[in-house]
Amino acid sequence: MNRRTVLRSGAVLATVGIAGCIDGVQEHFQGEIQSPVPIEIFNESDQTHNIRLEAIERGTDRGTYDQGYSVTPGERVSAPSLDGFDQSFRVMRIDQSGDEDWVEVGTVTDETQLIQITIYDDDLELEVSTDEEDEPELDGNESEGDELEDNETEEFDEEEWPSEEE
Repeated sequence: MNRRTVLRSGAVLATVGIAGCIDGVQEHFQGEIQSPVPIEIFNESDQTHNIRLEAIERGTDRGTYDQGYSVTPGERVSAPSLDGFDQSFRVMRIDQSGDEDWVEVGTVTDETQLIQITIYDDDLELEVSTDEEDEPELDGNESEGDELEDNETEEFDEEEWPSEEE
């Protein structure tokens, strides 16, 4: 056997060995990588409000997040990120006596991209954004700037209409 044949065989074996390792690493991490979900809090009211953020893993009821903030009028707070996996997320506005006066609940999944909380004088709003909500799907015949002609109407599936409870 000459030296070129030995080196060529060694390169082929090394390539096959590395390919096997990469597949093993990919299988190990498949579904395990969780991207952090940023949390933004806005106070649109005229007074300072205390709020509490909690998350509970679905299925196990294990507490995964617990933070409290005092947010002044006009202030924007970036809270520590939440792990992006199946969990229930709850925001509570706490009144002067220490009781919860407003509570909003949402669901976080691995597709969640952002959690926005807006505090008003008489309300609390929780918005959980996912990939699907961020970008409208185009069918190729339209562009983002296209609008409906005067005589055209949009067609909606019944499931797309918000329920009266919302």
